Amino acid sequence: MEPIKSFDGKPIVVTCRTAEDLLHDELHDLDHEEAWVIYLTSRRTLIDKEMVSKGTYDTTAIDCRTILRQALLHNAMSIILLHNHPSGDPKPSSNDIFFTSKLREACILMDIKLIDHIIVGGDYLYSFSDEKTYRIIN
Repeated sequence: MEPIKSFDGKPIVVTCRTAEDLLHDELHDLDHEEAWVIYLTSRRTLIDKEMVSKGTYDTTAIDCRTILRQALLHNAMSIILLHNHPSGDPKPSSNDIFFTSKLREACILMDIKLIDHIIVGGDYLYSFSDEKTYRIIN
């Protein structure tokens, strides 16, 4: 599906599916975990997308400081974190839930909105926001 475009032709990220579409090629069919961040303006227009971590089959070390440093360098007002589960099961682990909560708290201190954390597993995805897991962090 073609994302909505802003007046300058950059994608506007309005749903978790739009975010996943932006990173579909990067996150699908990998044999290891990767974490990516989408950096957005206050109107959710794409600024940039970057890999922030590359790991093993069942884990990747994601660092709040790295994510926030890059968000500040990009002058991003909001971010979306995405990572994959090579197993095909997008259900978040307890570590995923803990880290998302920690990142949300760090974002609040820096006045950056964490819109969502999306886990891609095969043809499925888990959105902390859509699944209401987000109430832990929102």
